[in-house]
Amino acid sequence: MRAWSAEKLGPEEAPLLVATIHGGFWRSRVDASSISPLAAALAAAGHRVWNLEFPRVGEPGGGWPGTPEAVAAAIDALLGAAAGRPVAILGHSAGGHLALWASHGRPVAAVLALAPVCDLLAAYREGLGEGAVEEFIGAPPDAAAEAYLEASPGARLPLGVPALLVHGDADQRVPVSQSRAYAEAARAAGDEVELIELAGVEHMALIEPDGPARPAIDAGLARLRG
Repeated sequence: MRAWSAEKLGPEEAPLLVATIHGGFWRSRVDASSISPLAAALAAAGHRVWNLEFPRVGEPGGGWPGTPEAVAAAIDALLGAAAGRPVAILGHSAGGHLALWASHGRPVAAVLALAPVCDLLAAYREGLGEGAVEEFIGAPPDAAAEAYLEASPGARLPLGVPALLVHGDADQRVPVSQSRAYAEAARAAGDEVELIELAGVEHMALIEPDGPARPAIDAGLARLRG
């Protein structure tokens, strides 16, 4: 499996560490540079930020389960570097999926998931990413039903980690129904989940450094800093 890497930004002794995980429907053509402006803005706000890169579909070790396992290994390394300081995981789109998935069973302080893909079976049925889910898993659901469940954060509840979901109701890439269904199921399972829906906001606006999601992101991280 290809190793993960991280661009490390912000003060090393910051009271809060944040992992940023980019989207792109797990495909190799989108990389960590897509979320770099937001990562840099969070670092400028005083956080220690690791902007993660990891193997993706089309690369050695990419796809299921290599991609999420690499992200989980990166989170484990970040937790070790934190030396007891709180760690937050922020992911966008497929990165939101990876953030939720990798938080399961790990002592992270919170997950901030921006327009996350939470249910891979529903995403497959809805054709999200023009076949991206089948590419990620490597097979359709009738040939890999267990993998679709294992890869879906919504099927791993409770995660045991507080989550903030931010989703625009004008999102045409990942519908807000993904976050709505996840939030309802997660609360029923006993997880602490907040869902903020942004009226008229589309998919990519959520990772703009001064975009409509930024106030919610800043407020969520401020709560962790104390």
